[in-house]
Amino acid sequence: MGNLFKIPAMIIYLIGGLWSLFICLGIVHDKLGFIGTFISLFLLPITLYLSPWYVAFVDGNWQPVIVVYGTSAIAFALFFIGSMIDKD
Repeated sequence: MGNLFKIPAMIIYLIGGLWSLFICLGIVHDKLGFIGTFISLFLLPITLYLSPWYVAFVDGNWQPVIVVYGTSAIAFALFFIGSMIDKD
């Protein structure tokens, strides 16, 4: 019964993660160009953490922060509910 919540949570996490990756790399590409994007691929965890916050505070665009952290929070909540139902 808990799989009714766990499977959508995994799908949301996967889609949200890919969407976040493309948004963050797009931000880096807009600000630093192709070379900056290439370098940021080697520093990917830092890129995924800092680029949404940079755009939020500098440009006032909070949409990347909501996408990056909001999809993870929703997926976590659904997975937690599914785990509580299954008593894992």
